[in-house]
Amino acid sequence: MADNYILEMENVDKIYGSGDSEVKALNHVSFSVHKGEFIAIIGESGSGKSTLLNIVGMLDRPTNGKIVIDGIEQREMTLDQQAVFRRENIGFIFQSFNLIQELTVEENIIFPISLGHNKPDRKKIDSIINKLGLEKRKQHFPSQLSGGQQQRVAIGRALATEPKVLILDEPTTSLSGQDVQRLFQVIRTLKKKGVAILFVT
Repeated sequence: MADNYILEMENVDKIYGSGDSEVKALNHVSFSVHKGEFIAIIGESGSGKSTLLNIVGMLDRPTNGKIVIDGIEQREMTLDQQAVFRRENIGFIFQSFNLIQELTVEENIIFPISLGHNKPDRKKIDSIINKLGLEKRKQHFPSQLSGGQQQRVAIGRALATEPKVLILDEPTTSLSGQDVQRLFQVIRTLKKKGVAILFVT
């Protein structure tokens, strides 16, 4: 693996079903992503974009092929090892937010850190909250937030673990123009820090 590659995929297939009902969602996909590179994945609905992101993010397993993230090959890890690696190295921002309704804004953001039984850096968490304009919403629950504010919480949660790869699946669908600008400001900052970004639209 080249030193400046954070992600490499080689001849990756994903097949669902078998026989007459077989669906090949991914067919010999190969590409590499450098540290700090922004990759846009564009395609019509049903073309396999989300499947690709799920496989990169270890939420699904490929049928065939090789995937290396930060020098570690996915298939060499157990499922438990993949879960830990995903939590510590990969950030996700989805269209559907996936926030925990019983947790406050602040608690949702630090949730991935607490899963690893680590103590959150309050200074860093406060900085993330402030950058996202959520300082007055720290103790609010998701049901008390607008769609754009919920998306910002999801962004904060993804940033809390300082990921090496950030995956964004249709993240701007429910955002206002101002929130889209805020999101891309965050993306530009992360690129400068060397975070690789995969953006599906």
